[in-house]
Amino acid sequence: MAPRYQLVARTGHPSFLDLPWEEPLEEWESERIVEIVRGIHRHVVRFVDYDGKLYALKELPERLAQREWTLLRRLESDNMPVVEVVGVVTRPDLESVLVTRHLEFSLPFRTLFESRAITDLREGVLSAGAELLVRLHTAGFFWGD
Repeated sequence: MAPRYQLVARTGHPSFLDLPWEEPLEEWESERIVEIVRGIHRHVVRFVDYDGKLYALKELPERLAQREWTLLRRLESDNMPVVEVVGVVTRPDLESVLVTRHLEFSLPFRTLFESRAITDLREGVLSAGAELLVRLHTAGFFWGD
């Protein structure tokens, strides 16, 4: 009998049923996996492509995945600029996986300081980041990192 898992996803996105949910995310071998420039994460994060749309998959303990799902949905309902949370997968004997839609044209924050090519953008992006933090704080949001 195949391992069971539960996928809760919002409509309007792929089913993600063709992914190997019974394996740890780090071990996945799938034609859907794509490598993109990404930030530093304390959890395993992989990206999958469905017809040119990228989705981020983040593996983390079920409690944290459910918490992040809830927080992102709340922020979205408050019209805050956040990634679109798509789904959460709970798996027996493995960590859960949070699925979000990858923000087009997004780059890891550290890229601002590693590349000379985007020096012109640095001040504007830093100002936008500061404004975002103020908006989140004003909305009563606290991430806890």
